[in-house]
Amino acid sequence: MIDKTNITGIILAGGKSSRMGTDKGFLMLNGKSFMQHSIDALKPLVSKLIIVANNTDYDVFGVNRINDSIENAGPLAGIYSGLKESKTDYNLVLSCDIPLINSDVLRQLISAIDATSEVIQIESNNRKMPLIALYSKSCTTKFEKLLNAGERKLQFAVNQCSVKSISLNKNEAKFTTNVNTQNELKQLKSMQINIKYFGQIAEITKVKEEQIEFSGDNVSELLNFLRSKYKNLENSGFKVAQNQELVSEATKLSGQDIALLPPFAGG
Repeated sequence: MIDKTNITGIILAGGKSSRMGTDKGFLMLNGKSFMQHSIDALKPLVSKLIIVANNTDYDVFGVNRINDSIENAGPLAGIYSGLKESKTDYNLVLSCDIPLINSDVLRQLISAIDATSEVIQIESNNRKMPLIALYSKSCTTKFEKLLNAGERKLQFAVNQCSVKSISLNKNEAKFTTNVNTQNELKQLKSMQINIKYFGQIAEITKVKEEQIEFSGDNVSELLNFLRSKYKNLENSGFKVAQNQELVSEATKLSGQDIALLPPFAGG
């Protein structure tokens, strides 16, 4: 696999968010902003990160932010701006409205790098996704010429390159869900999980039971969320039950009842 030192992560946050009515990068899911979800998915795989956005509020993330080279020209201009700034041969590009994206999905793009493909994009539910894709630095010149000629359609520009698509299976498809409206955000947050805390765990959280909105995939992701919410949980040993059965952290979330139990005697 290509070394991360030759890969830059580029996050596009320059859209108008007209359907959402607010800047999508700052929307929250599972206690983190959409932008932070993108950063966290990219960080293990890249040596540098770039946010393409004219909004200076994004400086709060401590990531190199650049303005769009060509304003109001859509994602094609955003990708061009990021590629122009990048110093690496390979570049993972994400829009900031895909909060469920994870490193495993993006790693498939890196694994698919070959000697000829200039763009490697995800295909999910029979939809090609050039905003979850790996772009070669060599695309910069082609995109610049197209933009100068007045072209604004990203998929058209991608099709002028040597392009390959990586198909996700049905279980992976949900990680590419993009959110454009308040209703779509509401649907994404619709998974309600009832959590019960017992014994010493309840003493740490100061609560015995609560209901949260969570859209993660497995018990480990849920526990990471709870540990960020209750800092003292990081140093506590406990067991997890899902639907009244003990499970490991790798277990997929399949029910809405989770219990955190103190270690059993002798365990």
